[in-house]
This record gives sequence, structure tokens and C-alpha cells, in this order.
Amino acid sequence: MSSLRRGRAGRVTQAQVWELSAHLTDRDREIVVTLFEQRVLRTDQIAVLFFSSVRRAQDRMLFLYRHRVVDRFYPAAPRGRGKPQAHWLLDDAGAHIVAACLDVDRKALHWERRSDWGAHRHLAHQLGVNGFVTGLVAASLRDPGVGVARWHGPRAVDKALPGGLTEKPIPDAGFQLSTPSGRVECLLEWDRGTESGSVLREKLYRYRRASDDARGGTVANVLFVVPSEARVETLHRALVDADRPSEWDLARTHWEDWSLLVTATVELDQAGPLGRIWRSVDQSRRAPLALADLAPRADGEDPVPLDGCLGRRWRKDNPEFWARLSPLTAWR
Repeated sequence: MSSLRRGRAGRVTQAQVWELSAHLTDRDREIVVTLFEQRVLRTDQIAVLFFSSVRRAQDRMLFLYRHRVVDRFYPAAPRGRGKPQAHWLLDDAGAHIVAACLDVDRKALHWERRSDWGAHRHLAHQLGVNGFVTGLVAASLRDPGVGVARWHGPRAVDKALPGGLTEKPIPDAGFQLSTPSGRVECLLEWDRGTESGSVLREKLYRYRRASDDARGGTVANVLFVVPSEARVETLHRALVDADRPSEWDLARTHWEDWSLLVTATVELDQAGPLGRIWRSVDQSRRAPLALADLAPRADGEDPVPLDGCLGRRWRKDNPEFWARLSPLTAWR
């Protein structure tokens, strides 16, 4: 009996993965690579990135789940709110597929299947980060001038940073916007208000040194999303403390190239990520900015075409949709 008929039971063998690979689409491969990089995504987030509807996402993810490409869990929900959405993870067959897509040995992924994500202490933070970026993708679909060209998660966020940094910051995510003025590079700090002022100062120190090292090169915009106005003030005080002469080399004190911006979650919820909600952490600028207003990269490369941006690549109205979706018989 074909392993595709047997479904989820049993250990995943190389033969099963080989047989399965003939039934996967290019979209399936992008989904598993994204799950490898971003760790966990809800059904609605996968739908925004790869499908035209949640129902189509549910159908295809069920196929991938049955064949051990992805796994899922349902976190506990308050009584009376119904069953929560499925939260999707990479599974064993998916790890083999990711290794093939990245052209590396399976062991080189340093990935292990884990069953504790439902109660993992970093789950809320990871869902917050991923929710922000997928929310940004969803907002960009309604904007004719802006797209999310790239998204770097925890495993690959170094790719969003320039080379040669002496003090590398560790952002929660990196993404690149395609705007009429060019490619806008952003680094995300999803702040839940749990870190001390000293930790915030250390983060700001690393971003300051990175800005110094990259002067005249890549322009990065560092975005802090914080839970309250009180936390906005905490971040501002941390910057003021970090900017004291005793903390910095006075010969290296400039922020001309990199912007430090902040918004509170209430503003984000009301206006959305593309709204004019981003304020300077140093409070030097009174008028909030929109992400499309931020400084683009200085290398002069053209922005990524919008139909190649996240969320748009796999919409049916994309002229290359059917050509990308191969094999056609595997699509549901």
C-alpha cells in the first residue's frame, strides 16, 4: 500500500519522503521552509501568506499534516470561546523537504521535533512577532503601493543585518518593504514589557554600535512595539541613560543612518501597521511616521515588484499563479 494512503502513522522513511515529494507543489515547499524559519504559524496566518481563503489553507494543511510534513496543536482557550485555531509546526517529513530546498544535509538544520510548543514559555512572544508580520502582509494587500518583499525569522534574521558589525543586535525579526521610494529595511523588537531597563539599554547599545559600523551603508529602521504608553517612556529613558557620555565613545555618537521608532499596541490595533503610528524613541520628531515614509536602502536597487511580495505570490489573480503551482493535480 502506498505510504500516501497509510497517512500519519509510523516512522518517516526516506522512501516515503521520496514518494511524497512528487505530490508537493512549490507552494507546499515554501510553506515548510517558512515554518522552519518562523517556528509556529496559525491557520489564518498561513492563509494570508499562501492562500486565497482560510478554507483552502485548512484543506491543504490537512493533507500535509496527514503525511507528516507538518504537525499541529491547539492551545488552551478560555471557556465559552470555542475551539482555537490550529497552530502549525514543522514535522519529520517536512524537515527532510526543507533540507532539500536549502540544499543542506538534514542534520545541518539543527532541527528537532518538539511536542511542548503548546505550553512553551516563548510561545506568546513568537506568536506576537509572527502576528505582527503577517498582519503587515495582510495590510499591504489592501495598499496598492506597498508590499512585504522578505521576512527573516529567528533562524535567518542575520541576513537582514549588514556585514562587519562589531556588536550584533539580535532583533526578533527582520523584513523588507517594497515601496515607491525603494526597499525599506526594518528590524522588529516585539516588547512585552517583561525586560528590565538595563536589558533595554543593552539592546540600544548594540543598535548604536551597528549604526556606527554600517555608517554610509545599509539603512535599517528599528521598530519597537510596546504594550503601553508607560513602556514607551521606559524605552525613552533607557535611550537617554544609554546616551550619557559615560556610556558611549564620544567620537562615535550619531544616529543619522538608523531610525529608532516605537508604537504602542493600542495604536497598532486602531490604525494598523501601515498607519502613521511610528514615533521616534528619542522624541525628537513630533509627527508620527508611516512605514512607507521611512528611509530606503542606499544601494539604489529597484524595489521588488508587488506581485512577487508575500501574500501576493499565491493569489489567484497573480499572472504567474498557475505556473508556480506545480504539480497542478496536488492543488486543492
